Amino acid sequence: MAGLFVLALSTTAGCGDDGGEGGSDGSGGAGGIGVTGSGTGGSDATSTCSSGGAAPTGTGGAEPTGTGGAAPTGTGGAEPTGTGGAEPTGTGGAEPTGTGGAAPTGTGGAEPTGTGGAEPTGTGGAEPTGTGGAAPTGTGGAEPTGSGGAAPTGTGGAEPTGTGGAAPTGSGGAEPTGSGGAEPTGTGGAEPTGSGGAEPTGTGGAEPTGSGGAGPTGTGGAEPTGSGGAEPTGGSGGAPPAGGSGGAAPAGGSGGADPTGGSGGAAPTGAGGADPTAGSGGSGGGTSSIYGAACSDHEACPGEYCLTEAEGGGPSGSCSGLCDPAVGGCSEGGVCVDFGEGHGLCILRCSSSDECRDGYTCSDIGDGVTACTPACTTNAQCTQLGVCDPSDGFCKMGELECTDGVDNEGDGRTDCSDNDCNATCAPLASAACAGAAPMTTTTVAGDTSRGTSLFEASCTGHGPEQLHVFTPPAGQSGTLLVVLQSESDHGLYSRSACTDSLTEIACIDESAASSTLLEEEELELVVHRGEVVPIFVDAYTPFDAGPYTLDFVFVPAICGDGAVSKPEECDDGNTAGGDGCSAECTLELDDACAAALPAVLGDNRGNTSSGTTLFDGSCVSRGMPERIHAFTPPSDGRLIVTLSSETDLGLYARTSCADKDSQLACADSYSGGRNETLSLDVDGGAPLFIFVDTYRTTDAGPYTLNLAFTPAP
Repeated sequence: MAGLFVLALSTTAGCGDDGGEGGSDGSGGAGGIGVTGSGTGGSDATSTCSSGGAAPTGTGGAEPTGTGGAAPTGTGGAEPTGTGGAEPTGTGGAEPTGTGGAAPTGTGGAEPTGTGGAEPTGTGGAEPTGTGGAAPTGTGGAEPTGSGGAAPTGTGGAEPTGTGGAAPTGSGGAEPTGSGGAEPTGTGGAEPTGSGGAEPTGTGGAEPTGSGGAGPTGTGGAEPTGSGGAEPTGGSGGAPPAGGSGGAAPAGGSGGADPTGGSGGAAPTGAGGADPTAGSGGSGGGTSSIYGAACSDHEACPGEYCLTEAEGGGPSGSCSGLCDPAVGGCSEGGVCVDFGEGHGLCILRCSSSDECRDGYTCSDIGDGVTACTPACTTNAQCTQLGVCDPSDGFCKMGELECTDGVDNEGDGRTDCSDNDCNATCAPLASAACAGAAPMTTTTVAGDTSRGTSLFEASCTGHGPEQLHVFTPPAGQSGTLLVVLQSESDHGLYSRSACTDSLTEIACIDESAASSTLLEEEELELVVHRGEVVPIFVDAYTPFDAGPYTLDFVFVPAICGDGAVSKPEECDDGNTAGGDGCSAECTLELDDACAAALPAVLGDNRGNTSSGTTLFDGSCVSRGMPERIHAFTPPSDGRLIVTLSSETDLGLYARTSCADKDSQLACADSYSGGRNETLSLDVDGGAPLFIFVDTYRTTDAGPYTLNLAFTPAP
């Protein structure tokens, strides 16, 4: 994929009905109502449709118009117009116009216009005998050391050591409008509008608008708008950034997951719902991306687009979406990819391959953007096309039938000539090679129309073939000439390994039969003793399949006859070893190098007539006699080598005697009577091998080799 990559993420807010599903992102779902409901009010300072929780431990609604909790320990509604909690220990509503708690020990409402607590002992402040003040500068609070009242500058708190204080700048709650902790050791809310923890050890809400945990061990909501868990061991609050509510008593489930998961379970065994019996509690809206899901048609991707396996090559298809590469426009989790000519598709964005499904990997698609892209490894991942191409990770149609003589996918390769058929054809090819009859006569007749379609060569077509094997007479090596004649177009080739196309030795298909002439092809092969040589006769097309004849002419190489015949490396006229040419006519280079003449600074004399014929330089004739000199420079410097002779001799130097690729320089610029010179920069202590070679057989003779050395400064 190439072009402009644009990421366009969008979010949508919404609310759910009582007992129904919550809206997606932004705001949590609505709490349940009634006797056994335990839903949680909506979170976030901008929620506009959250309802309060039901008995026994419902949590008050969130601002700005949340409704207060029900008896016996419901928490009051949040500002600015929340309603107070119900009896017997409901907490009063929050400022500025909250209504006070109900009897017998309700806590007074907050300032500036809140109503005081109800009988028997509630006097504005918190229980048991605290005297709270409602007015702007009143001092109240709970015992034993709590002080301070509600509004705007009062200082208060819950017993025994909690620091209370209502909005907007009361102590205990965190800035700017956090509420104080509840008894006995509740932790205050975190900034900027978190609510305090409930008794006895609930943890306060996290920033910026998380709700506090309920007693005794509920955990507070996570940032920025998660709700706390309910008593006695309620689940954890929602995860960032706008997680759902915590679980209800006695052991409710955990809050929703990132980014806007659903609400926790309700007390004690069912979800919250409508009065009087339990129904389904509200849950936060989900925002998981549909991009990247497997699909075979558009219906599998509601409101989006299915990029099928056949269309895009991705394993099992992938849900995507249409987009404008210039502006993006993908939903959350997607990135707009330019497919050319202004056409874009939204695909799944990722940060690691763990986020991609099977057959895909997280890769960089440009400009540092990473997304899930096709990366199949097996055919099983390609459920529609059937064949995985591991080289690029895409699915393709492949060769569906490997023995029907038809190119199923239109790639120009048929049956076993197509790599798609390797698994099917490999056993068939092995069986054909093992069953090939050996050549027993010098002429063989055959017919490719009765052959197989398992093999293919570099110079032939896709027609059927016949296979023959040749083994040279025992103990012999030599040259095999194979001559093919046919009335149609056939090719001829050989391999060193019958089933491996990469071991092809030679291939020829240079002519075709005419109305008056037979096709004739010739193939020359060097064979070694004991070697089994496969020879293929291949029809160019299925229509060319038909009869042919093969003639075999084998010429053995005789070591020691003085003539170098393939595959001989040398033939010095004898079968003795140790003279540079072994008894099997292979070169004994190491022995010849070990016999090199030591060279000294000054004149060194020699004669090529008594030399070997094992080495060749890049500028001299092949197979001519040479002499070798070895010299080790005393230090780094410049070495000048001068060859003088009456005949045409050449000169070359190597750093490794038997390695022709180590040649440093070669000189044979003049005929006899003129000097040849090499100038070499040398390293001290590194041996050099200097070869004096003959241009023609008649030039073999004496020479003088002078070495002059100048040390490096």
